[in-house]
Amino acid sequence: MLLRFLKTNHAYHFILIPLMAVLLWIQSLVKPEIYSFYTGEDMMPLYRPVAWLMAQNPYLNSIVPLILLVLLAFLLIRLNIQYSVIHIRTFLPASLLVFITSGMISLHSMHPVYMAVFFLLFAIDRLFDSYEKDKIHSNAFDAGLLISIGSLFYMNLLFFFPVTWISIFIIHKQLKWRDFVLPVLGFMLPWLFTFTGYFFVNRVSDLLVILQNNIISENNLLRGNIPLQVYWGFLVFITLISSFFLLLRYGEKRISSRKFFQVFFFVFLIPIILIIVVPAVSSEIFLILAIPLSFLISNYLIFMKRKFWGEIVVYLLLAGVIYLQFIQR
Repeated sequence: MLLRFLKTNHAYHFILIPLMAVLLWIQSLVKPEIYSFYTGEDMMPLYRPVAWLMAQNPYLNSIVPLILLVLLAFLLIRLNIQYSVIHIRTFLPASLLVFITSGMISLHSMHPVYMAVFFLLFAIDRLFDSYEKDKIHSNAFDAGLLISIGSLFYMNLLFFFPVTWISIFIIHKQLKWRDFVLPVLGFMLPWLFTFTGYFFVNRVSDLLVILQNNIISENNLLRGNIPLQVYWGFLVFITLISSFFLLLRYGEKRISSRKFFQVFFFVFLIPIILIIVVPAVSSEIFLILAIPLSFLISNYLIFMKRKFWGEIVVYLLLAGVIYLQFIQR
């Protein structure tokens, strides 16, 4: 019943999705908590003004990310409508994004990743837009530029730059020299201006220290948190089933849809690698992971034959998210 309700394409979702988000965040809205940053995490050039603003009012630390999450959910719907990632129009990816991320209580506070993920999604949009285009120079340049701007909020977005080259190769099956160089130029431009600005105020060394801290600082992602480990284990289980389901029906999908899911695979793979390789990466990366997961799991829940099991998955996910609101506080 719940799944059938969530996967429809009715206008009431524009009210339902924000309402669900508020209800799942209600404790954080009543008793907001500031994210526990390591040194330098909230000092990236474009995020510093935001960090100062958040410090003026603790309630903004919960209200602003909640608003951004809802906007991000609606952007997923726009992406699906415009490019038919899933064959039908549905609001399910938006609902799943809200459910999945709401289980991470640490993400109920403002973090630079909330700003950066929009630029990543805009870059993906530009890459998808290049499908069936002969000249994709502006798309390639824009994708590199957008990821670069996002990395000035959240440094680890730097590692998503290869997605531009990989996506161009997947979508067009070739990588011309301009398509290789233009994303690099777009990527370099914001950082060139940033280093120039820090150079003129004689603070390049400070910037380098901030960048270093955003890589080598130690973070405990799941250690000792049994409820969160169980939650992640459930998501891993559903991800594996959804992936297997997608592979079984891969040949039935449109060519464009296949290519877009391949791109999402690498958007999913890079955070996994970062969790393993980069010590500073913590629960914030889950917001980026949730984007490809929302599409992948939605595809499974919408097209599976036995809807009963889909309903069970949704109820278990929602129950887990609600339980975590209490157990992690």
